[in-house]
Amino acid sequence: MLGRVARLMAQEGRSYGGLTREERDAQRRQRLLEAAKEIIGTKGYATTTIPGVCGASKVSTRHFYEIYPGKEDLFVDLYDRITAESYERVAESLRATDGESISGRVQAAVLAYLDPMLEDTRVARIAFVEIMGASPRIEKLRLDYRETLVEVVRSECTASVRRGEIVDRDWRFAALALVGAVTAIVYDWALHQPRCSREELEAQLADLALVLLTADPVRRGEMP
Repeated sequence: MLGRVARLMAQEGRSYGGLTREERDAQRRQRLLEAAKEIIGTKGYATTTIPGVCGASKVSTRHFYEIYPGKEDLFVDLYDRITAESYERVAESLRATDGESISGRVQAAVLAYLDPMLEDTRVARIAFVEIMGASPRIEKLRLDYRETLVEVVRSECTASVRRGEIVDRDWRFAALALVGAVTAIVYDWALHQPRCSREELEAQLADLALVLLTADPVRRGEMP
């Protein structure tokens, strides 16, 4: 009897219903992530529970804990995937606009970064609101990603300064101002009805980025 159980367990680890255990776990993970995006993106992280996510994803709590140690780990995975997608789009945009002026590169990169958030208001809430202060670990992840964005801005703008396109300034300040403004504006857009079209919002955000990163700064004592 024990030998038969052992054989069945070994078979389960290899294949069941034509899928390996790794493939089944990957499917469960994807369902958990989709359920978490829906629940956190509409009701918030604080009210999200493991039983609620498991019920919505049709994944047992036993299988949940085989994939994630807890709710925080699920949220980290979800946020990490959302942000990594945005950053990959930024990288693709910068590669595609290589050699163009800073104005064109800034507009394209900002819109590439925001595309997943503007496409899905649940993603905007997760990336810009629910992530804030959810836990020390999650906050560190958010700040690490923000530093990556700041470094991208600094690198691009410093190169533009060397080309004589823009005037040098404190690029960390400029990048943080842009990130903060975009966060507030996109979430407000996602939250309120009626709202302007996505195309109008994109144009406004692209203009904002240009002002913050390319307009000549006003020096003290030079204001009229």
